[in-house]
Amino acid sequence: MNIYLNDLSLQSGKSILDNMPMIKKFNTLLEKLSSVSNITFCASHNLWDTPISGYNVKTGECTSGSIPYDYAMYLKVLYGKFSPTIADTLPYFSETEEMKIKSSAVGTACVESSPVISFTFDGQYAKDTISGWLQEHGKAVSRSKVNNIYEDKPSIYTHLADISICRDYNPLENPMWNKELSKKLLEGVDFIGQNAKAREGLLIKYGKIIAEANGWTYNDKISKLNSNSGQLRYIFDSSLFYVNYPTAYLSIDLEGPELAFEVCNKKGKHQGECSWDGKMKKPKKNHDIKVKP
Repeated sequence: MNIYLNDLSLQSGKSILDNMPMIKKFNTLLEKLSSVSNITFCASHNLWDTPISGYNVKTGECTSGSIPYDYAMYLKVLYGKFSPTIADTLPYFSETEEMKIKSSAVGTACVESSPVISFTFDGQYAKDTISGWLQEHGKAVSRSKVNNIYEDKPSIYTHLADISICRDYNPLENPMWNKELSKKLLEGVDFIGQNAKAREGLLIKYGKIIAEANGWTYNDKISKLNSNSGQLRYIFDSSLFYVNYPTAYLSIDLEGPELAFEVCNKKGKHQGECSWDGKMKKPKKNHDIKVKP
């Protein structure tokens, strides 16, 4: 999949030397992302002519003086990790409606529903979503937003899931098909070593992440229909799967010691329990859900 460089984040009021710790952190993030998925890091074709924090990687010119040789080489290697293939033309993204400062790379990410990756020199791009305006061919400027990766945390890996692949699976038979990504998302998470309240919080948090990474969509209506004052339910449906596949529902199991889900058919009849790594168990007790008021 493609991840686009947010070249708007290359600018900073700080010197390149002051920002080197953040640049090294950014590079570590690139390496971690590359280790879990087949990713192409894309950028505008004029990336090498775009300075980073006042330093021109191509020419070595710097507004705040010279930098050490090893830093210069480090930045060249970093820029070399991006494929400069995006032409400096429409679509454009800007954080202002006037489109004064704009990016074709971020604009392309918006159109493709791909994420961008950002430097966080001044904290401006240390956020999960970047909102602004999009200008496309033949269309008026419109509001838009794009998912933003800026630090290594579990939620960013959901951006790496090609959930269109879920359409190759029957949701009742293989609800947790994205096993490798699920394993990465749960790396270091300890459910068993928590008290009951803390465990439930982790099950809800990571249950949502794992379900979405496997192509399931949270269904607020069905969740509320099956919740009461003593028990909240978190239920997802297979709406992202092709319509010729069975409609199915997935409910986070909040009673077990580890993360698992209850699988129900379109009528809400319990079909069994599925662990986060795809192992299915036949139903041992009634976990039917209501699908109609």
